[in-house]
Amino acid sequence: MKFAPLIWASLAWSISVQTLSVHAQTPLPLPPRTQPTPLPLPPRTTTPVRPVQAPVSGGICPAQLGSRLDQIVDRLPASWSVLVQTQGAPGSRRNLYDRNPFTQLAPASNNKIFTTAAALVKLGAQYQIRTPVFGNSNTPDLVTLRVIGQGDPSFGTSQLNLLTQQLRQRGVRQVDQLIGDDTAFRGAEFNPNWNPDHRGEPYAPLINSLMLNQNSTYSYAIPNPGNYFVGEFRSRLASAGIQVKNSTLVKRTPAPAGEVELASVISPPLSNLILVTNQDSDNAYAEALLKTLGRLQDPNSLDTTASGVTAVRSILTDLGVNPNRFRMVDGSGLAASNRASAEAFVQTLQAMALRPDASIFRRSLPVAGSSGTLSSRFRGTPAQGIVFAKTGTISGVVALSGYVTSRNYSPIVFSILVNSGTSASTVRASVDSLVVALTQLRNC
Repeated sequence: MKFAPLIWASLAWSISVQTLSVHAQTPLPLPPRTQPTPLPLPPRTTTPVRPVQAPVSGGICPAQLGSRLDQIVDRLPASWSVLVQTQGAPGSRRNLYDRNPFTQLAPASNNKIFTTAAALVKLGAQYQIRTPVFGNSNTPDLVTLRVIGQGDPSFGTSQLNLLTQQLRQRGVRQVDQLIGDDTAFRGAEFNPNWNPDHRGEPYAPLINSLMLNQNSTYSYAIPNPGNYFVGEFRSRLASAGIQVKNSTLVKRTPAPAGEVELASVISPPLSNLILVTNQDSDNAYAEALLKTLGRLQDPNSLDTTASGVTAVRSILTDLGVNPNRFRMVDGSGLAASNRASAEAFVQTLQAMALRPDASIFRRSLPVAGSSGTLSSRFRGTPAQGIVFAKTGTISGVVALSGYVTSRNYSPIVFSILVNSGTSASTVRASVDSLVVALTQLRNC
């Protein structure tokens, strides 16, 4: 996964959002915190594989594809799960290549495919997250002013300033008690399946319902994000001439009835949120979307991550994805104990390609040699500009799943998962070689 900042130029959104990125109804319990299944180690020496480019003029016949891809896969000793199919409705799809397609491996950030697909199906492309501010009355002097977090991962300093401006325009001048309501998401803010050594890293922020600037400042994750939000809000209110005598953070007490809404901001539509999630492989966005699904799945859940996983599994099962072919413990793929098969990803991608919002989902994926985490990969190869795919990299894991819009062949859906102790760059070269070969398929 990549932790570079998102380039917002492609998003026609009027609110400037600061983005600092890195890098499933019975509820299913989270798996016990045991050590994940060890990833297999290859021999100490391997031969680096360079991306293979078949001649554009000749191309590769489907009958030749198996041997071509076997040569690449067999050259790198590792655990592989690969499936390549023609894109289409059930019954019309053809398997072009497979290697252990049902084997469940660690998928890294390919997990975000499950999360964003489920979010788009459940919430819809126009869904927005609204963050409101309530007061005990509509007067200049307030006893309480309450900002209610809804887990908007795009909420940044600009939105905090907008809330402050609205309150100033409403005539608010004094607040006895500023309350940060952090009750929407329940359960651990740091996923218990994540490596404890990642705590504090900007790519592993705490996920709560009062998020500000993705709960990190470039080099580290904010240790107390709810308090940080309230403190920053109080500071901006003071700068705008609104005196705040005291401030506090609540995590369990719901807002009392009878309060008056005084201000609010809304997030960009979900179509933009999943674009950020997938293009930049943003962990904070993925986890916030998972918890949002969890809160909607079960508003009384004591663990919105667990209920989020239950929601995703239910949504994907309804789409035709085999629930026995994957196991999630987070939304981002940062946990090494996630497991998924190439089949599960291909089934998800195939199902999304048949939906009315197929183009929205496809656009959320990085484009080879052009955007997101694929901007510097596949440049100068036949794959450039015609492969839309989600990347995935954590220690010992390289993954790539998506679509090929072939120039001389029907559209293709693929998933490649590799677990290995070999360097990521060497494994990535082999994965890229497989994908480049897919772009050279032709009817013959």
